[in-house]
Amino acid sequence: MPTYAYVCQKCTTEFTMRRKFNEMDDPAVCPECKSAETKRQISLFYATNTGSSTSAASSPGTKIRHI
Repeated sequence: MPTYAYVCQKCTTEFTMRRKFNEMDDPAVCPECKSAETKRQISLFYATNTGSSTSAASSPGTKIRHI
């Protein structure tokens, strides 16, 4: 299950939640003030492939940056 980042519009608390892909835009309740006025944030994902593969883009040591 993916992790999504949110920010509370009332108290500005930033938090993450593990949710199903189809739930990512559903209201998220702030763990600090319990407000449902939250907004999903854009987050960056960075992965390094350390395994072997037949694909040149997946060779060991190749760094892949997802935006």
